Amino acid sequence: MTFDARSHYSDIARSGPPLFFPDPPVPVTFNFDQGLAAEETFPIATLAALHQEVLDRDSGRALEYISMGWDPADDKLRYLATYEELVLGNRDLRTALASWLGGKNDRANLTADGIALTSGSVQAIGLAINALVDEGDGVLVESATFPYALRYFEMRKARTYPVAMDVDGLDPDDLERALERMRADGVRPKMLYIVASYSCPTGYTTSEERRRRIMSLAERHDLLILEDAVYADLRLSGPEVPSLLSMDRDGRVFQSHSFSKIVAPGLRLGWMAGSPEVIAALAAVRQDLGVSQWTARAMTAFVSRGHLDAHIDSVLPVYRRKRDIAAAAVTEHCAPHVTFDLPDGGFYLWLRLSEQVDWDKAQQAAASAGVSFRAGERFMNEATRPDSATYLRLAYSHVGEEELERGIRALGAAIRGAVK
Repeated sequence: MTFDARSHYSDIARSGPPLFFPDPPVPVTFNFDQGLAAEETFPIATLAALHQEVLDRDSGRALEYISMGWDPADDKLRYLATYEELVLGNRDLRTALASWLGGKNDRANLTADGIALTSGSVQAIGLAINALVDEGDGVLVESATFPYALRYFEMRKARTYPVAMDVDGLDPDDLERALERMRADGVRPKMLYIVASYSCPTGYTTSEERRRRIMSLAERHDLLILEDAVYADLRLSGPEVPSLLSMDRDGRVFQSHSFSKIVAPGLRLGWMAGSPEVIAALAAVRQDLGVSQWTARAMTAFVSRGHLDAHIDSVLPVYRRKRDIAAAAVTEHCAPHVTFDLPDGGFYLWLRLSEQVDWDKAQQAAASAGVSFRAGERFMNEATRPDSATYLRLAYSHVGEEELERGIRALGAAIRGAVK
């Protein structure tokens, strides 16, 4: 008898393929697919020095599951009084992040108990959805959004309602209509997931006026808000907009963030910030024994000594220049068949193709030319996917400046060759 592993899959595994993408027909020459921090911005020397400093200072204690200290009074090793770091992560880094985030978000009451360290922001989002969303709960998302969040909601068997957005971000009028549809469907409104600043994939930023209306609706409908802030520090132009977390006064907003976009993705270190009650829910569903003590201790120094703020200031000109080069190249090589709105920050251009472009033909031609990008359908659920063929996301953040120009020229040739 031939063993069939698929017959043993759980309902979650059967519910859909992993979020991998098909292999291209030729090797990728121009990779506009992934939204990665630029390698040339990685603070390698500083990170190496801080990791070595931790080992020199703490020796093997830096490689334990939880913090330990040496008490010189009786020459004995001392453990923490509790094992909280197995679920919340290194307390010193959580304290440093609470101070940093509290200053940015006008939250003087944010403490280490309101922070959970995670393996990137993706794990933070997954833990929050597992902790706070039940089967049949109503969740609201932007009409184009982060696909891993959509997948987590799907795995929890939530009822997902997309909300329209435009260049000013999520539309609160449509949010109100979606909430009314939920009520009419007999669905409990539970959570709004929103990338309010420089969203993935659109690059749109929800305006301050709209954010205040969103907060008012959340209070009226007793709605939780998961604010994904991984791009919020990457402001390249335009006004600074206060976060939803800064507007929250009753604990309904919790914010995911990460070092991945602002320092380096391979650190695999992110966090969720919010009220201790919300963070306790994440801890209740967590079973992975936490994050690296070594990296957490190094990043404690990175944050508390001011390296993080200085690093963010240093990378913004890099991304601003790349955004402007990419925008100019799209305008030169892809117009009039492609239009876009220049984002004020983040890593992406959200390109709209005209109806005269045969999307399948354009996609095949681009792939054959070694041009990789992310199709719009990857960011949409079943309700919004029929419109996805008119969009593609182009990530400019980690691509070299010359490669940006040459790759977008190749993309433009593929698009022009697919005009009906």
